[in-house]
Amino acid sequence: MKNSLKILFVLLLVALFCLYKTYAQVPVVHYNRFQYRSYKWKVLPVSAFRIFYPRGYDSMASFASMQLPRIIETVKKEMGVPVKSVPNIVLYPAIDQLYTSNIGLNGQGDLPFPTIYLKGSRLTLAFDGSYEHFGQQLALAWARLSWEEQFQDDLEEQALSKRQLMPAWFREGAIAFFARGWRLTDEDAWLGLQGNTANPDWTSLSTADPQLAGQAFCYFLSRRYRPDAARQLVFQLRKGKSLSRAVRLVVKRPLDTLTQQCLGFFQERMMPAAPATDTLRGYLLRLHRDSRLHALVYSADGTQVAYITEKEHKRRLYITTLSQLQQQQQVKPVQRYLLPPWMSGHQADPYPLLHWSETAKQWYVVQPEQGLVQVKRYGAGGAYIDRHKLYGVDGVSALLDWSRDQWLMAAYRRAKSDIVLYNAGSLRFSPLTDDGEDNTEPALDAAHTQLLYRSGYPADSLYHADSITKPYGIYSKIITGSKGNAKQPDRLLWRDTAYITFHDPQWLNDNSIRLQQSITGAMLEDFLRPGQAVMPKAGTDIRPWLRDYLEEQRKRDSLAALEQRWKKEDESSFLGGVLKGRDNKGAASRQRDSLLRALAYTPAKVRPYVLQLFSAYFSARINNDYYINRLQPYQGYLGSFKFPEVGAMVNGGFSDLFENHHFNIGYRMPAGTEGSDFFFRYENTAKRLDWHVLFFRKVESLQPDPQRDWKDELGRPYPQMAKVKTHYYELGVQYPLHYDWSIGFTAAARRDRTVFLASDRYSLNFEALQQWWSINTFTVSANKLHALIPFLYKGWDARLLTDVMVSTGKQATLLYATALRFSYHQPLFRDINFVLRGNVGHSGGQSRVLYNFGGVDNNVVPRTDTSVRFVQEAPYAFQTLVTPFRGYRQNSLYGSSYVLFNADLYVPLFSKLIPLRTGFSALNNLQLGIFTDFAATARKQDYLPVAPTHLQSFGCSARTMLAGYPIRFDLAWPQQGFSAPPVWYLSFTF
Repeated sequence: MKNSLKILFVLLLVALFCLYKTYAQVPVVHYNRFQYRSYKWKVLPVSAFRIFYPRGYDSMASFASMQLPRIIETVKKEMGVPVKSVPNIVLYPAIDQLYTSNIGLNGQGDLPFPTIYLKGSRLTLAFDGSYEHFGQQLALAWARLSWEEQFQDDLEEQALSKRQLMPAWFREGAIAFFARGWRLTDEDAWLGLQGNTANPDWTSLSTADPQLAGQAFCYFLSRRYRPDAARQLVFQLRKGKSLSRAVRLVVKRPLDTLTQQCLGFFQERMMPAAPATDTLRGYLLRLHRDSRLHALVYSADGTQVAYITEKEHKRRLYITTLSQLQQQQQVKPVQRYLLPPWMSGHQADPYPLLHWSETAKQWYVVQPEQGLVQVKRYGAGGAYIDRHKLYGVDGVSALLDWSRDQWLMAAYRRAKSDIVLYNAGSLRFSPLTDDGEDNTEPALDAAHTQLLYRSGYPADSLYHADSITKPYGIYSKIITGSKGNAKQPDRLLWRDTAYITFHDPQWLNDNSIRLQQSITGAMLEDFLRPGQAVMPKAGTDIRPWLRDYLEEQRKRDSLAALEQRWKKEDESSFLGGVLKGRDNKGAASRQRDSLLRALAYTPAKVRPYVLQLFSAYFSARINNDYYINRLQPYQGYLGSFKFPEVGAMVNGGFSDLFENHHFNIGYRMPAGTEGSDFFFRYENTAKRLDWHVLFFRKVESLQPDPQRDWKDELGRPYPQMAKVKTHYYELGVQYPLHYDWSIGFTAAARRDRTVFLASDRYSLNFEALQQWWSINTFTVSANKLHALIPFLYKGWDARLLTDVMVSTGKQATLLYATALRFSYHQPLFRDINFVLRGNVGHSGGQSRVLYNFGGVDNNVVPRTDTSVRFVQEAPYAFQTLVTPFRGYRQNSLYGSSYVLFNADLYVPLFSKLIPLRTGFSALNNLQLGIFTDFAATARKQDYLPVAPTHLQSFGCSARTMLAGYPIRFDLAWPQQGFSAPPVWYLSFTF
């Protein structure tokens, strides 16, 4: 007991010391990535940023370099702080190609898009066929980088847990508000969300769309209270205050009152509700509860319906008839589109795209699969017809049918979007546009002689010889046949202005055009003749958003005019001319242009990418992890399973910018009589087949046992003092089958050498026990877990392992061992979570594996029944401890086959059950639980001491995060009940 208390006291002291050296770790789910393409990367290194892009995509890098100076200046002005680091901006040709990137492979938590990785200071973005959208991505990414730099997981934040005191809806919304303000489309989307939600309250709306809710809240504060309210809130949050406290300091109102005022503010801006013309959308949302309706498309006559739902990182396509839905018949999905489960939002992913072909009476579905964009065709009832792969295309933003095997598409490749005609028979593309501008949203007339599309290009921050200047708007072009149309001139029909935009043109039979326009401050449907002037509809009022926008513009124009007058008065004065010079305005302009040119893309600045390493992580921690297979040689360890001792472990990892090459080094310092551990691991994830090499060296002491009767070949008892030296060499491969399915194989060579320490002249004569093992392991892994809050998941995971082990030399033997591990996590109520785990194992062959029970993983104070001893003649080659099995000491149950079940119920006290948030993360993350364990074994009674064939236990637990460590306390009673003394465990595990 004294030794246990002493160890616990030392452990707590070391943990408090490590508070200043470690980062809080929240358990995350790791998913597989797929590499379908191989890139040759280029880099544009300038003083403010470094842009990485694939060879042949220079236009993306050029655009980013021209837009970023203006974005940097705007974000700095809005947020009040600059970005301190020099970020590495990684550009991908399409969203599905970004999914294959290894960047962030070992990151934490769900990630938004665009994604920021502070390790290595990286931003990842993807082109979607529109430079207009790409510029918005750049602004959002830069604002997120500035935010993450201010709220990164520094040491102070670990202790105060600031990030947990900030709701996700405010974080995401504030970032978007700083990046792009409050746009007309944001207002329409929020009013639609609030108006279409039954009994809307802030919790339901912020859960449905956190980013939009946060944006609306920031805009409300800027209009109702003070223009810089969002910036002032961020300053208060950075000081460690909660959002509730920050809003009281900034606007003198409680947070609940402000959210209610925000809902009322936007309720007043809503137009009178029009009678619902499409009730199907609401019915589908009720039919697919907890799902988001991604798309809903009707056939021309309204009898056929195709819709896409999104739930749990999957989009499901349903094709049916309106009559079937009206009769409430069950509809099954015809296909699924998998979304990356490590990302929190998928609004940037437009796929699958739907189109109904009236001539062929078929549904066209466009989505990327295995690195290629594919077009699938389905019949009217959802029957699969065929698929076509689009080679040489990065992405598609729209598809229309031209004829049976010819399709009109808005497609993009090499960061260049055009309207093209694709022939599925000859696999050829015929461009209808061929320029560097955006060309999207195509529409055809019935005779296929006139093409409508949206086109344009954002203005550069610096004019240069290759600058593209084309206003956004709706353009038309005369087309003749399927070839020779790319160079035909186009005609601008309607041009975008500051707040008026035009989208989604469609030809009608009377030669009029139906489109969406925003002349009144809201996107409304309109019918116009080509070139007809846009006028507000009779009886249509100017929307509040437009009134606010025009008011802000008048203020800005007034301030700009006043500032200009002051400058002129200052320049005209004699003293101003003496102090500043007459040409100070021209000098400032030239200096600004010089800075912009220094940041702008030129071919001479581009360099090929050379392997660039950065420190992925570094930690100095105490732990007792297994760093290799937990199997221990039975003879080498003299029949006793050795649980790793707690020690100080120094870990370091290095990775390249794209996380294709990983170098990991670890060293556990000797503690007491224990030796040191050292490992080196290199992993290559550049291709779809991942591989790694590993070297591990371990030295540990065996516990003396005077009652142990193990002898050498001459019949002499082994000395009590011994050390085991292990050298382990491993080569492994892993092949991902799915985001959460993979298979793997490792081939390892293991050398164990038991050295008997000399304590007298007699013990000098003992030779070391030495064994060489060849260990081959095949694994199948499935991970369907989704992280909810720290420690809690939803879903299931499973892992099948099969080991084949061969030993050479005097004691040559062959054996196998197989194990299946399964866990199921199900939230019940208010984050109360039920966890069921199963573990089944069996070994056979010339020798076997001894499975031992009694304990938990990463146990700080292992508890062993030393009265149980295993004989030297037992036919076991390896031994291992199966965990968790609580309520008993180690050596309470053992055998060569086993079954283990664990059932746990966890209650997070301060999540939803008791909504109390404090400045201490250990208290916020505290969870209490109850559990029961059951284990059964089969064994050869001739060689092992008599023991029960099955046991069970029950107990309670508590777990939390303390100083960056997962801390768990278990108190368990054996099957005799409360009459028996309980067994307690303290461990570094979840």
